[in-house]
Amino acid sequence: MAIQPIDLQTLFLRLNQIGQEQSAERNALLQGQAVAGSEIARRSELEKSVVRESHDVEGGPEQLHDDDEGAPGHRQGEGKRNKPEPEHDAEVLRDPDLGRNVDVTG
Repeated sequence: MAIQPIDLQTLFLRLNQIGQEQSAERNALLQGQAVAGSEIARRSELEKSVVRESHDVEGGPEQLHDDDEGAPGHRQGEGKRNKPEPEHDAEVLRDPDLGRNVDVTG
């Protein structure tokens, strides 16, 4: 289908208006990106200057834990009562001189 001369006249008259509309669309896109970028920059500056409260408090090295804490059947205050005492029936041999003499002639 061929373009008629009347269609060309209509297109040429609207050519200036179409160019302005396309330019405005490109500028709107660039303006939107600039606004989003400035908003991100503002948020990052705000986050750098604000100290947030921590809601995840975990046990640190300053807290003491029993060796069997968390074991099944473990309750508070049970630690020493339910531990089996070592039997003293086995004879332990000890050397009386072991660890008492220091050799300084080295």
